[in-house]
Amino acid sequence: MRLRALIYCALSLYITIAATAQQRAIFDPDDFVDPRQHEGSVFVSSLVLGGAANFVDDYRQVHHDATFALFTNSLYWSNFQFDYKRSEVRGGSAPSVVECRCPDPIFFPTPPPPGSTPAPPTPGAKDTLQLAWYGPGPFPGRPAEPPIMLRYRLTVTRQPIDTVIRAFATGEVVSQMSGREQSIGLDADTYFPIGRHDIYGSLLYARTVRSGTTDNRSQSEFAYMSRFPGMAFHDILLRATLTIGGVSNRGGTALNVVNPAFEAFWHNSKTRANFHFVWSPQSTNSGNGGWETHHQVAVFVDRALYVHLFHAKADDTKQ
Repeated sequence: MRLRALIYCALSLYITIAATAQQRAIFDPDDFVDPRQHEGSVFVSSLVLGGAANFVDDYRQVHHDATFALFTNSLYWSNFQFDYKRSEVRGGSAPSVVECRCPDPIFFPTPPPPGSTPAPPTPGAKDTLQLAWYGPGPFPGRPAEPPIMLRYRLTVTRQPIDTVIRAFATGEVVSQMSGREQSIGLDADTYFPIGRHDIYGSLLYARTVRSGTTDNRSQSEFAYMSRFPGMAFHDILLRATLTIGGVSNRGGTALNVVNPAFEAFWHNSKTRANFHFVWSPQSTNSGNGGWETHHQVAVFVDRALYVHLFHAKADDTKQ
């Protein structure tokens, strides 16, 4: 049992600090686990709790602070990874939507016009399914070092959006809308050497469609995220990323996202919890608003609640 406890601690730490893919939400820790790091299959349940100032949802500013919880179930089998994630974000309240009974119905508040950054849905619950495959890249890595292992992942998310419509004159409920926002995305790790330097990053693509609401929208995202080497300051790990790309249906230029992010990470060995501080100054451009920068700051803690190792060796289970 002692050996299994050591594996539990090492794996829960490794899941968090191995930064190898860009996450869509600022509070979703990296969960890359090299298949060579474990024998057999591994199942992990983890929980994230925290809050963020100036919360941003898929390059759309919420204009509110938010609190959040994320529950994740992950299965690592051979070179594959399967994830189910349930997140709950709370921040602000859904605005009252009123309808003017004009010849062409008009809803208030009115949605942002074309060429502007769209408003995100009101923070709420979101379900995510992910399927990933780990494999070597086109570049084998440095001589006398293990081959570089990269991850290629498909992500599907869905968020329900319920809207109550009230009459402009009386405030009475006249109808209800049951909408949704769905997204499908692909991210692929990249690696290539330049001289003595190793360049790590990810190519990201996502298509998001919102329907069944008073503000139906769609957007496509394509970006490259570069990961810089981390450094340690005493027991704190410091790391940084830079994402550059474009989001459609906002007018302006094709390149309209510049998003550096800086993270300080500390692992507490007694509680086996991981503490994060993330600062993400995100600059976006739209045809109507021009360049705008929003400083998103998040503080959260994550911990593996349950780790199960399948097909453990017989002599290990007896210890």
